[in-house]
Amino acid sequence: MYKLNYAWVDEKYYYDGNDLGAVVYEDRTVFKTWAPMATGVYLNLYLDGTGDCKMESLPLEPLDKGVWYVEIFRDLDGCFYTYTFEYNHRNNEETIDIYAKSCGVNGNRGAVINFANTNPAGWEKVSRPVCTNPCDAVIYECHVRDISADISSGVPPKYRGKFLGMACRGTKNKGTATCLEHLKELGITHVQLLPVEDFATVDEAHPEKAQYNWGYDPKNYNCLEGSYSTDPQDPKCRIVEFKKLIMELHKNGIGVIMDVVYNHTYYTEESAFERSFPYYYHRHRDGKFTNGSGCGNETASERRMMRKFMIDSLKFWATEYKIDGFRFDLMALHDIETVNIIRDELDKIDPQILMYGEGWTGGESPMYADKLAYKWNSYKFGRVGLFNDNIRDSIKGGTFNPYDKGFVSGNRNAVATLKRGIAGSVPHHELRDAKEACWAFEPTQAINYCEAHDNNTLWDKLCISAKHEDEATRIRMDKLAAAIVILSQGVPFLQLGQDFLRTKPRVLKEDEQPNDVNVYDGNSYNAPDFTNSIKWDRKTKYKEVFEYYKALIALRKTSTLFRMSAKWEVEQKLSFWRINHDNFIVFSLFENSDSFIVAFNACEEDKYFDLPTGEWRQVLDENGKSRPDSVYGRVCCPRLSAVVFRIKLN
Repeated sequence: MYKLNYAWVDEKYYYDGNDLGAVVYEDRTVFKTWAPMATGVYLNLYLDGTGDCKMESLPLEPLDKGVWYVEIFRDLDGCFYTYTFEYNHRNNEETIDIYAKSCGVNGNRGAVINFANTNPAGWEKVSRPVCTNPCDAVIYECHVRDISADISSGVPPKYRGKFLGMACRGTKNKGTATCLEHLKELGITHVQLLPVEDFATVDEAHPEKAQYNWGYDPKNYNCLEGSYSTDPQDPKCRIVEFKKLIMELHKNGIGVIMDVVYNHTYYTEESAFERSFPYYYHRHRDGKFTNGSGCGNETASERRMMRKFMIDSLKFWATEYKIDGFRFDLMALHDIETVNIIRDELDKIDPQILMYGEGWTGGESPMYADKLAYKWNSYKFGRVGLFNDNIRDSIKGGTFNPYDKGFVSGNRNAVATLKRGIAGSVPHHELRDAKEACWAFEPTQAINYCEAHDNNTLWDKLCISAKHEDEATRIRMDKLAAAIVILSQGVPFLQLGQDFLRTKPRVLKEDEQPNDVNVYDGNSYNAPDFTNSIKWDRKTKYKEVFEYYKALIALRKTSTLFRMSAKWEVEQKLSFWRINHDNFIVFSLFENSDSFIVAFNACEEDKYFDLPTGEWRQVLDENGKSRPDSVYGRVCCPRLSAVVFRIKLN
């Protein structure tokens, strides 16, 4: 089968209908699947998501374009189903429908769902928050379990680690806002959820085992993960509860971004894709699965029905769940044509839906590099954002060397790359160094960050690379890093808990001795709650850090000069000062009568500079405070800190 002529299959059998899967009508249920090379397809109906409670098995009839079909003249809402695909008159094992939109426990059987019965009260009245310019967004990455799993979250035990735990109102820890209330207090505009689509390695049937995973082990792309629901046995429960979470966030003006993982399947030969149509949905070389994801395989987005699957799936999430954006894991494994078509299709639903991803792969792909959505090909898909690893590493040091230092921790060679990041990674006439960091088509493409779920948290990185500094000094470094991320051109991105010095302590083995690095977990994808859950006591302990992040976000929202969406604006309205010190950066933002002066001081001593003629007001000091008094002439930027001045407006 690996010698299949994919171009011929795509040309002869491409199906453009929007009715694949199980569709419930008033008096009938229709099942359709695509398997052009199959010699037979059978539908298996069950009363439950597990067990031997089979109702019946029925053959599907072949239609045009490789589609197989069966129509049952009754409403099967709530029933479960699988397919058996026959190739060369030999049956594959039963498999879930790749188009299933909900599933039983652990995702082995699809569920027939009438989505008209899954909307919480008031669902129709709540719409997406407005975000006309991607740079207006402040994105906060959250794992559903992390935010409420710990007792300090204040969430009732039955909801901890669930969709409803994140949606709980009024939660506090010793008077400090947690979970949803924390998101509102911080002022972020969007929550990016680590994968909530059904993933493979958490046993939903035994939630008491408290297993953990980030969710980058995808099993069913159109179904929700059951471990986040209060009743994984009920395929509608997870749908209703996720909609309740979205509704609560939308009510409070917070958009919801889904982290999607279409680049690989957790299973390879045993995946539903492979059992549905062997060798079609994955890439191969010499008859073997290629591993551009680093996870054992990679999907073939360039094939028309894999591309269609991705588009249909994204449209389903965007419309049925009112999702406000999509973050693509290892987006560089997807071909550029598919990425652009996805953007076109999302625009038809709502141009405000955000779309961005990782501009790198996890291994070598057999596709030509100029065809893939790598960061260096960004001009070919300029409407889609990319994570800015250049600004990340210039701020805190190389991600893959825990001892490496960045601008905030004393690296005197990081300034050129950092300035590129401050300018949104677009061309600027004052910047001639670090050309590799000038990659963005527009500043809207640059997702600026220095901490995410991957690798060490910013705080843990500083505890390793700046271990000889005292805690107060490291806190100054952390706050300076936050100021750079939030006040640079582009789209700022933070991780849950970054604003109160999130740490991920590692569980040491019995024979391990602690050292600088191993006490922190830099890859906590399957670590326990001890490592991953948010300890809300830290928000109380480091309240001044939280207040500083909150002040930065509020300041960013006060002016479009921090949120310019076009490179011509950055070229005209941002200007770097000539400063004779490697670790001190000053720049101006100006438009008509409004102007800002921003200074980032990574030196161990205070730095002074002269404000231009005019009446200025300090809108950010080293503690995140603003000062009402007018300021003229010479001013100070204290050591390891940021300051911002604004021309006093009448």
